[in-house]
Amino acid sequence: MIDSHIHLGSIPNQGKNWGSFKEYKRIANKIGIEKYCVVPIGLPKNFSDNSTPDNESVLKENNKAVIPVYWFNVFDLPKEIDKRYKAIKFHPDIGNVSIDDKRIIDFTNEINLPIFVHTNENKEYSNLEKVSNLAKKINVPVIAVHSGSVTKTFFTIDNYTFPKNVYFETSGIQYAIILKKIYEKFGAKRIIFGSDYPFGDPRVSLAMIESLNPSKNEYKLITEKNIIKILKL
Repeated sequence: MIDSHIHLGSIPNQGKNWGSFKEYKRIANKIGIEKYCVVPIGLPKNFSDNSTPDNESVLKENNKAVIPVYWFNVFDLPKEIDKRYKAIKFHPDIGNVSIDDKRIIDFTNEINLPIFVHTNENKEYSNLEKVSNLAKKINVPVIAVHSGSVTKTFFTIDNYTFPKNVYFETSGIQYAIILKKIYEKFGAKRIIFGSDYPFGDPRVSLAMIESLNPSKNEYKLITEKNIIKILKL
């Protein structure tokens, strides 16, 4: 299996660091996750001063299981990125920037790598309509991290038209019924297993996938084959 979305680092809170890459690797080894797409942890400072998380920390990991993903920030756009990165990620909460902002479109087209985008259906700038708008203006796969996340998604997803380059990731989804609706509308070929560790846990995401009662082939698509195709691994 391949976990398409984890963070390298811990969550600092009240003098304690929650989660660690060491802990994640132990969990992954136990449940059979062989590779993981890794972005740096987004710290509170990054969201308060619109700064970019530490992408270099991911490349420093000497681990063949790591698939590096570059977290980009429209307030600090690089002219180029290291060729070891297999995808890019955008989090609209840094600066409250809309997913379909022209800067996102232009940078994605320039870099020409699949893009992961954080989504929250309760926020106008990061809802799934903005994902649809972005996907229609670029030529690479778009992975909707959290698939809208909140209950509202169950009702609003019917209002949007998604091109075929949009995929839905499994972490941070509030209720199983949201993923079930995505599965019924788009099928297993458009769903990507991700955990969002340390905020989430791969065991929780896998349980959510299992609630779909997928066939063996569908389970393989969601947990491995789709992301292999998207990232050309």
